Amino acid sequence: YNGELILATYFSCSGGVTEDAVAVWGQEYPYLQSVESPGEENAVYYSDEKRFSLTEFSQALDVSLTGVPGSWIGVITYTNGGGVKTIDICGTSFTGIQIRSKLGLRSTAFTIAVSEDGITIYTRGYGHRVGMSQYGADAMALKGSRYQQILHHYYPGTTVQLYQAK
Repeated sequence: YNGELILATYFSCSGGVTEDAVAVWGQEYPYLQSVESPGEENAVYYSDEKRFSLTEFSQALDVSLTGVPGSWIGVITYTNGGGVKTIDICGTSFTGIQIRSKLGLRSTAFTIAVSEDGITIYTRGYGHRVGMSQYGADAMALKGSRYQQILHHYYPGTTVQLYQAK
């Protein structure tokens, strides 16, 4: 990018859309932007669900689940790539990254279903979702895309060229 080597990050599966670097690492990279990643639907970790008892959930997040279950989840904001940016749970604000870490989720692209019996979280993708999706790149290759097309898709604005150290 601009004649310099890029940070060529990759991950397993995006769940259909990659993520902006700034949403995950807090730093903007013009070539690490959210792009669609079609063809991943048959990936092993395209989607997943994880169930928690109310006790497991409240202990992992250090929140008190009081009131009716429908009131536990508040405002949710999303990133350009469809990941959870912030989520309010029982009056405490979390980032999607914090929830992914505390609950051992496969990605920040998730939805939550709440009931009196427990919490179910549905995720899409596996990994940080920034840069190139391995399953998406494979799907593009199987449809005839060459490596240059795949790299340009996942790292927009970049060029493939021989690098000369300065």
